[in-house]
Amino acid sequence: MSNREIYLDHAATTPVHSVVADTIFRVQADCFANPSSPHRAGRRAHHILDESRGKILEYFNCPDATLIFTSGATEANYLAVHGLRNPEQTAFGTSQRDHESLRNAALSLATHSANQTTLPLDENGCLCKKGLQAWLLSLDNSSRIHSRLKNANAHDIFLSTTLVCGQTGAVEDLSGIQQVLEDTATPYTLHVDATQAVGKIPVSFPDTGATSLSFAPHKFGGPRGIGCLLIKHNIEWKPLFSGSQQLAMRGGTEPVALIAGCQEAVHQAVTQQHSESTRLMILRESFESTVCEMARAVGIVPYIICQNATRSPHISTIAFPGIDRQAFMMAADLDGLAVATGTACASGSQEPSPALVAMSLPNPVIQSAIRFSFGRTTCANDLETACRKIYRILQKGSSVSPNHPM
Repeated sequence: MSNREIYLDHAATTPVHSVVADTIFRVQADCFANPSSPHRAGRRAHHILDESRGKILEYFNCPDATLIFTSGATEANYLAVHGLRNPEQTAFGTSQRDHESLRNAALSLATHSANQTTLPLDENGCLCKKGLQAWLLSLDNSSRIHSRLKNANAHDIFLSTTLVCGQTGAVEDLSGIQQVLEDTATPYTLHVDATQAVGKIPVSFPDTGATSLSFAPHKFGGPRGIGCLLIKHNIEWKPLFSGSQQLAMRGGTEPVALIAGCQEAVHQAVTQQHSESTRLMILRESFESTVCEMARAVGIVPYIICQNATRSPHISTIAFPGIDRQAFMMAADLDGLAVATGTACASGSQEPSPALVAMSLPNPVIQSAIRFSFGRTTCANDLETACRKIYRILQKGSSVSPNHPM
């Protein structure tokens, strides 16, 4: 058992970058005033607020978009869903690759919505294009029928998807989704959750084709307690909290220090994205090769989830059929190794990863899948030590657990 902890759960949250921490401390000390106050101190805080917002919009190539600061990505996702003007006329489409905040937000409007659908995933853990096409076709047919009825309202579409799946690391094919959506006759809104993508892959808001995009900086070295929702220019949205702040779209005094920290975290993530992603890709490939070799050495046939899909470099989900995922995670924790069996928001649940279930993977794979995720502080030496710890866990587990057939 080791006293030194190795953190391989960066998909859940990340340590705050030292430059970000310094920025937060400095702004909190120098610009503590309410940015809505008309005096000099308030104007100074308001300047930091406006400057941070403008820089973040530039990083995402959308200077004309609207940026709403929230308490986190969960609230940003709720605002994206609940901010629709006519939810009762909207058909909602989500999938099991989405964060539960998106799925729950859509379900919470189920009593008002004409249609709420959980769309299927393909073998790569991405939205199934055929399933999406079938859903859109059914809505198109329904809209044509409704258009013939007096005083009947046709459906609009709200589709959410996640750019990088937090459970598998699979990158969504947004261009393919755009092509499918453009073929429908029904008006649509596309929301993209980019929380796991920023700093790992290039993210340009216009290129996503989305109406709105959400993320939270704590996933890439920024502070907790703040999230962002980007909204296309001239799109009408309904506020969740009334108030005059943020174009009357999200009431409450803005946390200027956290916003400045968010801006600095985005700056670090975007400017270092290429080099950091390359570094993480090399680490991940070496890690997966070593872990799989060790698993086979003790009689376990490992399975890398979404191995043939386009993946973000920071997530590696590996199944060890015959090894219980909860037992593995507890053994790892006792040995100073932080890993996960799924997203952090569902870590207390005994249920398997929704995305893995939706991919129709074999049950032994689903029940033994462990997520390893890497970040800025992950180094080769740490992964070498982690591999030795993993080998001991698998060695012990394989001696007491039968190997299940695939």
